[in-house]
This record gives sequence, C-alpha cells and structure tokens, in this order.
Amino acid sequence: MATSPIPLVKQVGRVPSTTVPLDAEQERRFQRLMEETIMIDLHQHPMVMPEDLSQNWEYLRGDNYTWGYEAVRHGGFTAVGTANVHRGMLHTNEMSFIRFPDLLDEISMMLSDIERHDEVVKVSNAEQIEAAKQEGKVGFFPTVEHLAIGNELQRVDVLYNAGIRLAGLTYRRRSYIGDGHVERNDGGLSLFGIEVVQRMNELGMVVDLSHASFRTAMDAIEFSQAPVAFTHDGSHTLGQQQGGGEYAAGRLRKDEELVACAQKGGIVGVTIQPSVIRSWGISELSIESLLDHYDYMVKLLGTDHVAIGTDSSIGVTSSGSISGLESPAEGKNIIRGLITRGYSDADIVKIAGGNALAFFRRIMR
Repeated sequence: MATSPIPLVKQVGRVPSTTVPLDAEQERRFQRLMEETIMIDLHQHPMVMPEDLSQNWEYLRGDNYTWGYEAVRHGGFTAVGTANVHRGMLHTNEMSFIRFPDLLDEISMMLSDIERHDEVVKVSNAEQIEAAKQEGKVGFFPTVEHLAIGNELQRVDVLYNAGIRLAGLTYRRRSYIGDGHVERNDGGLSLFGIEVVQRMNELGMVVDLSHASFRTAMDAIEFSQAPVAFTHDGSHTLGQQQGGGEYAAGRLRKDEELVACAQKGGIVGVTIQPSVIRSWGISELSIESLLDHYDYMVKLLGTDHVAIGTDSSIGVTSSGSISGLESPAEGKNIIRGLITRGYSDADIVKIAGGNALAFFRRIMR
C-alpha cells in the first residue's frame, strides 16, 4: 500500500503523555475492565494529519489519506465514529459550507482503505461492534460531522447507502435544515429540517445535535420519533462555573436540552475539547476538568445516558488538548479517570460503551 509523500504526525507518542495514576487495586480493576469492556467513541476524527499543517490543503487535495487504526487500537477503543468532514475544506474556509461531493469522496476513500486492512472492519450496528470486539478488530463506524446535503433530501439516502448511520444535523452556521450554534438569530429547525429528521428516523440513522442551536436542538428532540444524541458536548452550567468563554457558551448544552434528550431515550457523549469544556483561551487542561463534566452529566441524567464522545484528532488542533488525552491513542485514560472518581465497574462499562450499544439497538436497522 502506498504511503503519503507528506510527512504525517505519529499516531502514538506524538507528544509527551500523562497516565492517570492508580493504586495497585485500581490498576487490577483497570486491566480487567479493558479486557471486558466494549469501548466506543461516538465522535472522533481518525484521519491522520500532516506534521506541518501548512501542507494540510495539499494533503486533502490528494487521494492518499492515512487513517488512525494504530491510534484507535492503542487507545483501547473497540469502535469509533469517524466524523468525516475534512476533505470538505478544499473548497471553503467555513466547515458549515462544505460540498456534498467532497464529503462523499472522503467517506468512500476511508471505506476503501478499511477494506485493505485485515485488522479493521466497518461496523454499522451494535451486533457488528460486538463481533469486532470478539475478533480483536478495530471497528470504524462511519459518521459525518454534519449533513452537508443542501436542500436535497435524497442525499440522506445516499449517505445511508455509503454506510452512514449517525449524522450531525447542522454545524456552526445556518443551513437549509436549521441553525447552527453560532447563528445570531436562533430560528430553530426549518420545515425541510423536519423532513430530514423524519427521513433519518425512517432509515434508522441517529440524529446528532452537537452543533445545533438551542432552538434547533429542542425542535429536533420534539419532532424526532426516535431518541437523539449530543455526541460530543459538555455542560453549559458547569462550563460557566469553570470560566467558560463566549465560544464555549455556544457549544455547551443547557440542562433543559440535556434532560429533554435523556427523557427521549437519548445519549450524551462528553467531549475532551478544552475550548468546549472550559474556555477558548486555555490551551491545555487537566483531565480533572473532563471528569467534572462526566460527574455533572451522570448526576443530571443518570448513568444510562452518558457516553464517550471525545472529538479528538490525530494531529495539531486549534483548541489545544487535555493533558493525557492529546489524541485517540490515550483513550484509556478516560477509564482510568472514571476509576479515580469512584465509579463502579458496572457504571464504567455503561459509560465506556454499553450505553452506546443499547442506544444503537433502539435506532439502527
């Protein structure tokens, strides 16, 4: 298989890492849990990025991407949602406005690459994820950051046929579907957006509201016939208490939204992004800030509605990192951190992947 002519970042050990310390008994628990647990990340960006981000456009323009199978496996994940979006930046500086053909190209290239690796398998439902665990394979679960479909409803079916089983409804800006989380006037879900939600329900595709505006999210929860998800978010209440800035305030979810999602049978994935869980100006945080959001979500929603949704990347990000969770390769630190917070084995198994599996079974065909 050909390798990229552009130097890419190391998948494991790119920067010095911190391992969450455990005592001897906790370490034995951790080892046992990692053997037993099906660990799922609802939202990840496993495309490996260039060492020099000035070469990113050249890399995206090419046809030889590298995917982070090594990083995902090293992080302990059984399956990861792939959050495809990056190739769309070839023709826009605003991710809200990526072109559908570019998105479809990226998905197709990823799936083609998966077929050439025996240790990786495409997964589309809970049963296939469980099979990947039994076979010792890494499961790539095709998802998209947002529905870049314009005003063409049939493109939802095209994405479904391409393997997509979970999709963000909107991104930052306004689309034909509804408003994203930075729009200055929150108009909520459009009539077309209601049709999109209904079509996703019919197909068995998860509606992800992570970047929806408040009104769009609440509308989607109301109109969806199936449970919905916030796959990579944090608590607005906690974020503001911790000094969250203006950007964080737009991305963090209010208690009203989170509770409505859970009451619908939905799920909330907790992100590792410092720009979401704290404030825009902070480039690095301790994992304790992340664990605070897990604690808050569990207290608010109950253990059955909380999951992992890192929004992590393999390469430099504009929003910094959490020490010990710089990339998917360090995912095991989430389990270690939950152990230090006193969660039971049963609750850790649920949060790490059990809740995601149960959620998928309720929705996917």
